[in-house]
Amino acid sequence: MTKPDFSKCDCRHCGGHIEFPAEAKGQTLPCPHCGQPTELSGTVQEAGKTSPRPMVFAVIAVVVVGVAIGAGLILLKKSTPVPAPEKAVVPVTNQPVTTAPDEIMTTNSFAVSAIKLEKTPGSSLVYVTGLIRNLSDKQRYGVKVELGLADTNNRPLGKATDFHQILEAHGDWHFKALVLDSKTTSAHLNGVMEDQ
Repeated sequence: MTKPDFSKCDCRHCGGHIEFPAEAKGQTLPCPHCGQPTELSGTVQEAGKTSPRPMVFAVIAVVVVGVAIGAGLILLKKSTPVPAPEKAVVPVTNQPVTTAPDEIMTTNSFAVSAIKLEKTPGSSLVYVTGLIRNLSDKQRYGVKVELGLADTNNRPLGKATDFHQILEAHGDWHFKALVLDSKTTSAHLNGVMEDQ
């Protein structure tokens, strides 16, 4: 005994898919999805044969995933690392500043790590960054770091500052001071102050 041939069509009212025996083609019957009268029209599909549609979708999905992976690898290879910032210059200032062998400066009971310039990836923003540690046993209020900026010939270009409301006893603060002059190539510590 052979299986009957089937046909498929979409409901003209709701767009629902309808599968029906091929001999019912041309009849008007209520849609099983919305109940509206729908004329059964469509192509005949022989029993046992499957639609190529799932295979087409699978191939398209594999191609899309392959293209996405390839594009990601290309972008990854093209990305270049941000060059290492120049080493900070420790100036002679009117405040006592000492430099330890491990590149930590101390002033006013604060320890300041090596200062560096960092460019924000994907933008033109540049910041002077570093770490300040409160060396005292008390909280420090209104802590401000001031940094001198210079160009490639070590000519002064101005200042960059950052402010921290409260620095806990023996606490750390990762400062990030915005550099406004694009010619800046180095920065140095002018001082760390506290509101009295």
